[in-house]
Parts: sequence; structure tokens; C-alpha cells
Amino acid sequence: MRKLIPLLLAAAAAAHGSTLLTVNFSIPTLSGNPGDLLQFSGSLTNNSGSEVFINSDSFTFAISGALDDSPFLTNAPISLPAFGSSGPFAFLQVLIPLGQSGGTYGGTFDVLGGATDTQQDVVGSAAFNVTVNGANPSVPEPQSLILMAAGVAVLALRRRLAS
Repeated sequence: MRKLIPLLLAAAAAAHGSTLLTVNFSIPTLSGNPGDLLQFSGSLTNNSGSEVFINSDSFTFAISGALDDSPFLTNAPISLPAFGSSGPFAFLQVLIPLGQSGGTYGGTFDVLGGATDTQQDVVGSAAFNVTVNGANPSVPEPQSLILMAAGVAVLALRRRLAS
């Protein structure tokens, strides 16, 4: 009976239209400032009772041109055995463009593959987010400007008194 449980679970998952792979981002939401490079990592789990080939990926992301999927293409296993899992590996990188306004930007990452090494079906999918911090850290705070102005004033007064 124990040997039948995984097969029954896989059949139930297939009947409900779920994906073959579970895509797990280690941290699904990363944050940074304009100019920062963020790296998403994660793992894959095969939910089916047969080998699944991992042939490619596709994605959508709200910040055009900021996403690089080459880490996934380099690091993903060629296939996963029935009910097998990968260890954590780098999936994608996001370079937040300079001047990007603050806010949270969403994306979807799809793993393409199937039962053969040529199939390009969506076999797993996951959402991810990038939160761009609103304040630019290179702009000094008002308190810093006041302190700097006071220092300049003291130096000018000291020079004037020394003359």
C-alpha cells in the first residue's frame, strides 16, 4: 500500500491540472536600490511519477530589460527523476536600472520541458517580486547637510579670526 501512495498522489495532482514541477524561490521577494544586482535562487521538485526534462525557461517582468535568466540555463539540472528534487541553485538576476522609481515590481518565471529533451511545455511556474527602495542613498539627509554647513561656517569663522 505504501508504494501506491506516491502514485495515487501523482494521479490526483494530474487530475487537478497541477504542474509537473514545483518551482520554489528561496526568497520570492528581494529588495534593493537603483544600480543593485539582485540574485534569485531556488529549487525544483518533480511532482510526477516519471522523469521530467528541463529544456528552457521563459519569464515576464515589469521592468523591461532588467532580468537575466542565464544563471538558470547554466545551473538547472538536465532532468529530474520521478519525485526528485534539485538542490538550491541560482535562477535569475535582476539589475535594477538607475533612475528606477520606488515600488514593488512583479514577475513570473516558467520552466519549460516535458517527457523528452525537446519538449517546450510549461512544466512549472512561480511568481517573484523586486521591491525598489524609494529613497536614493546617495542623496544626503537634511541633517547631514546642516552639519556640513555648520562645519564650513566654523572653518570660515576660524580663518577670519586668524587673519
